[in-house]
Amino acid sequence: MNRILKIVSCLFILLLVSPPSYSSVTTYTSTPVKKDTTASDKALKKMANKEAHKAAIMSTILPGLGQAYNKKYWKMPIIYAALAGMGYLVYHTNSLYQEYHKELVLRYKYGDSVSVYTLHNPDTKLAIYSTSDLNTQKLLYKKHFDMTVIGIGLVYVLNIIDASIDGHLKTFDVSDNLTLNIKPKAFYCAQSTYGIGMGLSFALTFK
Repeated sequence: MNRILKIVSCLFILLLVSPPSYSSVTTYTSTPVKKDTTASDKALKKMANKEAHKAAIMSTILPGLGQAYNKKYWKMPIIYAALAGMGYLVYHTNSLYQEYHKELVLRYKYGDSVSVYTLHNPDTKLAIYSTSDLNTQKLLYKKHFDMTVIGIGLVYVLNIIDASIDGHLKTFDVSDNLTLNIKPKAFYCAQSTYGIGMGLSFALTFK
């Protein structure tokens, strides 16, 4: 379970450190031209807020939709991989919780007599546990279940926040003479349990 949580955390670190999409138009004139920078800034801010709001609403309706609107298509598999991983943990922890809960109900109904209990449930793998241990395990998996449900909520909220941030950065202007591209990159890592490491590649281009 801890390994799955670490993988999900790594996926969202990659999601949140993605580079913004930069766009700008640089115009050179032989004579200085006065511009209403205040009005221009207000218009740009209004456009950024509009883009961010629209992307956030889309990701609220359907996770990943705002990322598609922002043309960050590579983020969509990360979001759904995180949701799928957390969904599996919810199913797994709930199944174990129900298993221990059912065992405890039968113990309380028929007493702690294993011979009586096994007549009503052929699965005897839990017979080695005492009633106290069963209750401890039940509470432990209940806690894990609650944490994974909260985790799904966090993934959903982060998906909306990420879409909103990218929406704001879509209108962020920088000079065309400098570009920075940041991309996720997988590589072989002997120290990793799975033999795979995750990192970022940076490409700085001067024109």
